[in-house]
Amino acid sequence: MQEKYFRITEFARLAKTSRKTLQYYDELGLFRPAYVAENGYRCYSLHQLDRLALIAVLRDTGLPLKEIRSYLSCGSGDRLEGLLEAQRAEVERMIAQLRRRKALLTEILEENRIFQSLCGRGFQLAEWPPQRAAWLADMAEGSRVVANYLTDGLHLGLCAYEGGEFLYQKREDGELLIPGGTFFCQCELVEDGPQPRRYDWMERLGASAAERGLTLDRRVYIEFNDLLLTRDGGRACLMRLIRSLVVPPLAGKS
Repeated sequence: MQEKYFRITEFARLAKTSRKTLQYYDELGLFRPAYVAENGYRCYSLHQLDRLALIAVLRDTGLPLKEIRSYLSCGSGDRLEGLLEAQRAEVERMIAQLRRRKALLTEILEENRIFQSLCGRGFQLAEWPPQRAAWLADMAEGSRVVANYLTDGLHLGLCAYEGGEFLYQKREDGELLIPGGTFFCQCELVEDGPQPRRYDWMERLGASAAERGLTLDRRVYIEFNDLLLTRDGGRACLMRLIRSLVVPPLAGKS
């Protein structure tokens, strides 16, 4: 019985793929037609559908076409197992990367929403949960903080107190604890450049708190959101948040 052959358009329709894919596979030497007619037409057999389905399955695993071609050229079971094991390890790596990326997106979204909800509203009270932080470096008076997300990561801050100041990074495994509770805070737009001395931050926050009958902890936390870049009067500005814990904790206020 004479076998029936299909031209590339018909075969692509049967295989639920495209002419372009079949042409590309032919050029790679991955999947060739059963024969090429004298007029140059590519002709395919129904029996080739199984091989094309195998290629589709291997492609769904994420294997590169060159690896699939290498396996099909030898048909070794050991070769296939090695390829699949390596691909499974790569998929696990990608899953871990996506989980880290999702966590980072969640953190950035949360931080951005906090900054935007507080910015431009003047001094106010806000609740914060306890947070762990890693100590990074002592800062001399007048030092300029240069934060690099590539090396330092997100959630950098400066803690100012009467004896000095230090740079920290909010991190779950950090050795420092930023206490939770009611904070007196202000979030404002600031021009990117040299920042005020720590005493200016502490005095301004303390004076405004005293006007409201509040007593603050002796530490002021200053954090910048470099991702929220905006313009104010033609100047490039960042959001800066300054906050200090209210002591003793206020009952029934937020």
